[in-house]
Amino acid sequence: MLALAAHLAVALVAGAIPAPPGRTITVVAEEDVGAPLERAFPSATYARAAAADAEQRWDDARALYRQAADAWTIVARTRPSRPLENAIAKAQHEAVISQALSTRAHGGGLPFARLPEDTRRAFLRRQSRQDGILLRAKLMATRAALGRIPPDLYTRTHTRLEAARDAAAHAGAGADPEVELLLCATDAVGGDAEAARRARARVSTAQRDDPGSKIALAACAAALGEKEAALAALESYILRPLVPRPDNVLREVYLSNDWDHLRGDPRFESLFR
Repeated sequence: MLALAAHLAVALVAGAIPAPPGRTITVVAEEDVGAPLERAFPSATYARAAAADAEQRWDDARALYRQAADAWTIVARTRPSRPLENAIAKAQHEAVISQALSTRAHGGGLPFARLPEDTRRAFLRRQSRQDGILLRAKLMATRAALGRIPPDLYTRTHTRLEAARDAAAHAGAGADPEVELLLCATDAVGGDAEAARRARARVSTAQRDDPGSKIALAACAAALGEKEAALAALESYILRPLVPRPDNVLREVYLSNDWDHLRGDPRFESLFR
């Protein structure tokens, strides 16, 4: 369950808003989303793109993100800066994810009736897993831009990640550590820290130590407000890789809204220089 009521209560207490008798006051509570790259340069177009994503209008969002990136690019020609470059890259990044979700939504899929049962199940398991990963990225991006969790997007994200978890269990593959850790991160931003920790507990120590789990482990810790654990997992992924990380991979990691509460911390920023 989303903790919207709690956020509203905090806003009312902190703001000490007077309510004269006979008058109705509407309060819009906004979450503390940290320091998203895209908020450094306010853009009505980017906000509209995020709103379209929140409503799962992927085609509209893709076009709007590209417009936002183009507008920022024009500004960068005369006033270049690294924060502006990051905002442009973030808009382009979101456009790509919106495009991927649009393609998946409109795709006809495979002729399942002619596929062997094992092949069909394996394909659906991979599909629900990838859907969950893409949707969770959008959940974080819309939260960063709009200051709130879109309930329908949250529900769909959680449902797809649960489907991926259940499909892995049905196939006898055991717990999928990335899916469990992303469920942890999703539950945490939704306000259910207890469920988040239960999801993380289903991931063994050996699985947490696997280099392939480090980004999801960091996302889970960051969502729970465990800054030290999040930084340690990111450092393990970036500074102690089994093979060197290409610059474009590190760039994609840096753009994620999972780290918006870590931005500005010298320890975090030094990982991406």
